[in-house]
Amino acid sequence: MENLPEFNSDRREFFRINDTVFVEISAIDGKELIHRVTAISNPLPNEINSVQQQLNELTDSLTQIIDQISQSDRETARALRLLDKKVNLIASTVQHQNCISDHLNTTDVNLSGGGIAFLSADKYATKSPLEVRIELSHSGTFITAIANVIACDKLNDAPEETPYYLRLIFSHMSEHDRNLLVKHTLSRQAQALRIAQG
Repeated sequence: MENLPEFNSDRREFFRINDTVFVEISAIDGKELIHRVTAISNPLPNEINSVQQQLNELTDSLTQIIDQISQSDRETARALRLLDKKVNLIASTVQHQNCISDHLNTTDVNLSGGGIAFLSADKYATKSPLEVRIELSHSGTFITAIANVIACDKLNDAPEETPYYLRLIFSHMSEHDRNLLVKHTLSRQAQALRIAQG
């Protein structure tokens, strides 16, 4: 994936990464905005979120235990990490088979806990609100946010089918989704560093 320009580069509240995700955006009119902000900021508990939260808690606990084991038995800790990766890969595969991402387009993005930027087929007015739905492709996790358009500029060197560089800042997102997004960006950065170090 080629490097995308950073969005809103004067702000450094959240760490940014280049990534490939499934993304879907839709415009929101004024009447619908208040309803969508309320629904996204205070989501009703549901079975999917509950299962995802339990999986996150189990992953955190397992990571702590493996780190403790690693201090006295590196080989056993290594084996446990490999087993955890295998289970995560199987879970991700199953989740992808059961999710609706087939109708979404994979997109190269510049992503952080504060916003997202990517090439778009459509032009959007500055400051207009959009609903953004993202599947973090490596974990199969969906997050939803309301975002405001920072800029939507036509690029001369962009592909003909996606000529606009759309930069969005998240204005409303549940705390749960924000935490998932921040963890995702940190995990992807750590992975990139490991690959770079060989």
